[in-house]
Amino acid sequence: MRKTLHKGSCYTGIILSVIILLSAAAGCKKKNTSFDLSPGLNVADDIVFTERGLFHTFNLLLKANLDSNIMQKGVGTIDKALVYYSSSSKRFTFYYQNKYCADSVVRNGNIIVTLSGRFFSSGTTAAVVFQNYSEDSRQFIGRDNLYNTGMMIGGNGGYNSTIDSLLIVKDSLHTTIWNSLLDYHLPPALKMQPDSLAPFTITGTANGISSGTYAFSFQISTPLVNDIYCPWIRRGVMQLSVPSADVATGTIEYVNSDRCNNRVTYDFEGSIFQWWVIRKKLSY
Repeated sequence: MRKTLHKGSCYTGIILSVIILLSAAAGCKKKNTSFDLSPGLNVADDIVFTERGLFHTFNLLLKANLDSNIMQKGVGTIDKALVYYSSSSKRFTFYYQNKYCADSVVRNGNIIVTLSGRFFSSGTTAAVVFQNYSEDSRQFIGRDNLYNTGMMIGGNGGYNSTIDSLLIVKDSLHTTIWNSLLDYHLPPALKMQPDSLAPFTITGTANGISSGTYAFSFQISTPLVNDIYCPWIRRGVMQLSVPSADVATGTIEYVNSDRCNNRVTYDFEGSIFQWWVIRKKLSY
């Protein structure tokens, strides 16, 4: 009788051990899903979405100022945007009406840019205002303030960008708050035809609150490369911090140096997501 009881106790102990191990594994899996799908993906998606719109805007402005037809005649088309330019007020209007663009984004509304001087003159400021402007139904509310740090045709330099409390309205319940200090670095040689322009790079920092209400900040640790021949960022790495996440740090990496595609990689300390910069993915 003692022997039977002892054997049953062993079986019970083994079963309990297995249950504990399975529970622990399930708990770990649930934790990983939590920090990946909640703070991590939500913040990373919001960053990629927002910066895509900002970089696209600067790209439009640069191309317009390199387009002799637009500068002389005051009208033209760039990346499916109707472009109007007033030489007297030095104002550009980029107008979209439900246009599906090369970077797989549906754009609507106006981007209005008013210059204080010539775009390629040192000290020129450019006030960028988003007027009923949206990308994939997410509305941009606010402005970008650009300052020419010494860029000129055939020389080095670029533009500083300062953004304070830009709002990106995802839907009636979710809004991203964005603040950033970015630098656009242009190549030392610029040609007057847009298709001849070499890639420019972006550096800087940003912080804000994601559409999931998670505070975040990031620093561009490897300059982002915006290639005029490719509608997406080609190269670059951002170091990301999300204090409320179980894993508080990570990276957003563009590694498309050899070809033009819309791939981006999120790495939350070993939890890796191979992502696409398209509407159905940038949804968390």
